[in-house]
Amino acid sequence: MSLSEIKNKLYKKELDKNLTQHDESEFDARVDSVDEKKAMVARVGDDWMAGESYLNEKKKSALKVLGISLGVIIGILAILVAVYQIRKSAFNESRVTVSIDGPMEVKSGKLLTYEIAYNNNNRGTLKNAVLRINHPVSFKPEESTQYREESPTVSLVDLGDLPGYATGKIVFGGRVYAPKGTLMYIKNNFTYTPNNFNSQFSANSQLGINVISSPITFEVMGPQNLANGDSLDYQITYKNDGEDDFENIRIKADFQDGFTFSRASTPPAEGNNTWYIGHLSVGEEGKIIISGKLQGQENSIKKFVAHIGTINQDQFMSYNEEQISTRIVASPLTIAQTVNGMTDFVANAGDELKFEIQYKNNGDVGLRDVIVKETLDSPILDYGTLVMDGGSFNTDNKTIEWKAVDYPELANLAVGQTGKIQFSIKVKNIIPIQTSNDKNFVISSIAKIDSPDVATPIEMNKIIAGNKIDIKLKSKLILAVTGYYTDSLIENTGPIPPIIGEETSYTMHLKIGNVSNDITDAKVDVVLPTGAIATGKIYPTDAKLDYNERTNALTWNVGNMKVGEGILTPLREVAFQIKIKPAPNQAGQVVDLINSAIFSAKDSFTGQTLSANSESKNTMLREDQTISQLGWKVSE
Repeated sequence: MSLSEIKNKLYKKELDKNLTQHDESEFDARVDSVDEKKAMVARVGDDWMAGESYLNEKKKSALKVLGISLGVIIGILAILVAVYQIRKSAFNESRVTVSIDGPMEVKSGKLLTYEIAYNNNNRGTLKNAVLRINHPVSFKPEESTQYREESPTVSLVDLGDLPGYATGKIVFGGRVYAPKGTLMYIKNNFTYTPNNFNSQFSANSQLGINVISSPITFEVMGPQNLANGDSLDYQITYKNDGEDDFENIRIKADFQDGFTFSRASTPPAEGNNTWYIGHLSVGEEGKIIISGKLQGQENSIKKFVAHIGTINQDQFMSYNEEQISTRIVASPLTIAQTVNGMTDFVANAGDELKFEIQYKNNGDVGLRDVIVKETLDSPILDYGTLVMDGGSFNTDNKTIEWKAVDYPELANLAVGQTGKIQFSIKVKNIIPIQTSNDKNFVISSIAKIDSPDVATPIEMNKIIAGNKIDIKLKSKLILAVTGYYTDSLIENTGPIPPIIGEETSYTMHLKIGNVSNDITDAKVDVVLPTGAIATGKIYPTDAKLDYNERTNALTWNVGNMKVGEGILTPLREVAFQIKIKPAPNQAGQVVDLINSAIFSAKDSFTGQTLSANSESKNTMLREDQTISQLGWKVSE
């Protein structure tokens, strides 16, 4: 072995030894670090690969859930669309209709017929279908089995369930009560619930109706212009120009403020503005003249409206109506009057009425040939008692006229000049009552003054100053008190003549009447003397006769009485029994049976309280022919 080989061999061993030592010591950390890093890199790679795989799995899972959810939603939507399409094919709101057909231009009071059609153009059934026909109050439906009244303005039809493709019709009839030119509507409301819905649906329709005429022609006339406080007449004319008779016809007037009602050619049946015509035949006509006076500010407009119609369910239904307007204008002349010093005097039968007329020129120029007129036309005036200071009375038109020959200042009434005229007349003592319509008497005194110098404007009536006073007549009460021992209504007992210490009974009769106006709250108060006692026997037995033992007074509560009771009909009467027991100090004397009797009531026309008194009544009963004079005084 050469030296070099031995050397290499030795160095190689040493080198290996050193390398081994170094590997175990110095190079261990480096070597480990490198390996660990490699291992870490490997692990990181593995972890990344593992994380990437995890994320992919999660994403896949989410996508899978999302896909399933979308599928479910799409499925639900598909189901809903399918259900909607099915339901849509079974029901569509637009395929349910209601319509009305009939005359649109109508005559008031004529019978009208309308056809209301309903249609369910669906496969499905409509449940609880109801048709409501709405109409104005002025449309009165005819009675029918097809519909019933739900309210005064609604007629109802219960249709129940309507199967698919069902149709139907209702014939709806009625009459319109409205003036010419009225526009009204009949409206239909068709409600139902489809069988596959829980909600309620409705269909609607309407038809406009125009009233073009009335079968009853109606006209109102009156002055276009009037001086303040002057009298006026409104004239109402009516005629049935239709083809049918009418029942329960009434005329109603609406007065504006400033109008004072005086009287009417036909007395009102209700208040001062309602007249009952009743049956109005084809071609029948009539006229009513309403008199009064009108007051208002200068240039103010006063309207008067009148209606003709009937009563439907306590409401006035107008067939026709008309109106007229009157303008209040100024006059250079003024005139005013009083009766017994008053402008609102209320008269009794037999009263003397003292009139005073005052006039004045309020213009800016003198007026020539002035004439003053007074009209007094009333069936309750006694014209034979008329007393005038100058002037002349026309018996035909019941008018007094004064001229310059009577009062010289009337020849030329200067600016601001005034004058006065007086006269008197009496009311009749006996008021003429022939029918129940003879009531509510009014004495209308109309004073007018005029001059040819008062201009007449173009297209206007001449303004003549006037003044009107309405004197109402009170009703007169009638009271009669009589007594009988021998009576056909109530049997009496006891000695005649009366004997001291013994009871004798008598029947007293109260008779009452009422003359010219209706009265209310009528009663008769009777006061008995201390020695007379009411026994409780009365006739008729249901008479409202109350007795107060402590005051010894009886009250007969009569209530209401119509005009003419006791004149056109017998007196109203009640009878009651009283008894007396004469005391020793009454021997040889007549005994009082009634101290006083007072009949009182309220006048419905004048609003005033009326009364009538009777004298006391004793045993001197001249009206009982069965009692002689010897039976009047008490015997011992």
